[in-house]
Amino acid sequence: MLHLCADAADMPRLPSLLIFMKSGFKSWLELVRKIYSLARPYGRGKLLAVCVAALAQGLFQAIGVTSIFPFLVLAANPSQIRESAIASKVLAFLPSVSDGGLLLLAGAFAVVMLALSNAVNIAAEFIRTRYAFGFCQWMQTLLMRTIISRPYSAFLQENTAVFMKKVTGDVGNYANNVLLTFLDSIARTATIVLLVLVLVLVNPLVAGLAGLLFGAFYIIVFKAFGAWRVRASEQLKELQRAVGVEGYKLLHGAKPVKVHGVEEHFLGNFSDYCRRLAKILSAVPLLASIPKNVIEPLFGFLLVAVVLFYANSGQGLADVLPSLGVMALAAYRLMPAFQLLYSQLTQLTTSRHALDEVFDEFVALEQAAGKEHTADDGSFSRPPALVWHRELRLEQLSFRYPKANKPVIENLSLVVPKRTSLGIVGETGCGKSTLVDMILGLHVPTSGRILVDDHPLGPKEMRAWRACIGYVPQDIFLIDDTVLANIAFGISPAEIDRSALLAAAEAAQIREFIEKELPHGFDTDVGERGVRLSGGQRQRIGLARALYHKPEVLILDEATSALDYETEAEVMKAISNLQGSVTMIIIAHRLSTVERCDQILRLETSK
Repeated sequence: MLHLCADAADMPRLPSLLIFMKSGFKSWLELVRKIYSLARPYGRGKLLAVCVAALAQGLFQAIGVTSIFPFLVLAANPSQIRESAIASKVLAFLPSVSDGGLLLLAGAFAVVMLALSNAVNIAAEFIRTRYAFGFCQWMQTLLMRTIISRPYSAFLQENTAVFMKKVTGDVGNYANNVLLTFLDSIARTATIVLLVLVLVLVNPLVAGLAGLLFGAFYIIVFKAFGAWRVRASEQLKELQRAVGVEGYKLLHGAKPVKVHGVEEHFLGNFSDYCRRLAKILSAVPLLASIPKNVIEPLFGFLLVAVVLFYANSGQGLADVLPSLGVMALAAYRLMPAFQLLYSQLTQLTTSRHALDEVFDEFVALEQAAGKEHTADDGSFSRPPALVWHRELRLEQLSFRYPKANKPVIENLSLVVPKRTSLGIVGETGCGKSTLVDMILGLHVPTSGRILVDDHPLGPKEMRAWRACIGYVPQDIFLIDDTVLANIAFGISPAEIDRSALLAAAEAAQIREFIEKELPHGFDTDVGERGVRLSGGQRQRIGLARALYHKPEVLILDEATSALDYETEAEVMKAISNLQGSVTMIIIAHRLSTVERCDQILRLETSK
């Protein structure tokens, strides 16, 4: 690296424009690096094809412009073409033709080349668009896979609406407003460079003046609004998140919102964020169109100045007509290219938050502890259940939530022999559910370890361990589908074991209700979150789901705490019938719920 000054204090300050260009260059390099990092797994061959199409687009734009030159020369002075060295060699391959016939051939050639350049232009834009939106679909699936691979603790720290915004909103914004815009800007840049080269070949002086004038104008305008674009990108990021979160609150909390009559409060918040978002979004296209309304008079001034220059130089108009025609056609193609490039750069900088949101999600996964173990291609395997024979053992187990002042679980040791039952009781906040989440592998212990038959459970074994477990939480998650789909959760209809499903429903004491009282039996839709069923019915469907795979371990996390006494008694009767055939871990508030367990663990809130 060349050092111009030994002492930084003696170094003259760079002009603000050079500082802007230097910082802008670093920013663009970082943007290109992130775009390439995300696009590379989708296929470098596809990306190369898009770039080749962009270069071909620029090349054929230049060819289309220059193809008019022979026609204009023939129209002004046919002898000039016949006497030129290049044209004479071309004419040697053609039959003898009159000046009129030659003019007709040149005109046809110009029209064909202009049509071909436009056809290449359409094809290149089609290739870019297909690539960008194919990438969007691929990235949405990959990002959802990445998000669900994150440790369970990540879902406790981030709003679900924010995750959905990243998958549906940010990826779409990135594909349309960043990736496609970036690829378009490559094509516009190639077109501009090649057309400027055409102008340089025709008239270096005019090309230099035009390039300097237009380039300086766009750089100055781009710099003038630089700070606004950065602020707009950050505000778009925050406001789009807020719109998603507020909408999620309103729709998913419809019941308490209506009961308490607070619709206007949530609608007001949602409307305010939408209004602020619309204000910024409406300003972006206006900002992008400003230079067009200023540059067109400048172009007109330059064209008039060139014509007057030639007229005052004593040259006949016929002599300069071909050069003026090519320059006018090149400028006709350059003006939209310059304007589109400026608009695209404005779009890129104001939408960069979408790139950062998507890119940062992948970075967060790489840095996350306790992420799910997946195959080399990122897929989630469904391994056979872990074979174990003797016991589940916890050794000096501790857990502290991020940013918490004290651990929830500290130095807990416990042995649960196979096919016995463990009851866990304690007041709210004592760590009952946290302990179960560690056994399920949803939380990584801060210290200590979990062993099955003396083998520590690590990320690679966790999915096989979970295959042993049937889990019934307090709040049963039901999908908006049939009873059948909710019991055989996540199993495609063709793979459902009907006999196992009926046996699970029988064991959960809900088969009779399903077959006799529901209008379509197991094919009855339960509605969103199971709203068409009672609490007890949802719990028993949850129990049937847990029993469908014939688990060796059954975990009930306060599964009956929200039920009335009679319903709880029915559910516990179904559970007690399983005692001795599976290992059971039952969390409850009431001691009476777990009094028949082989062991009872009392947890207390740490002081």
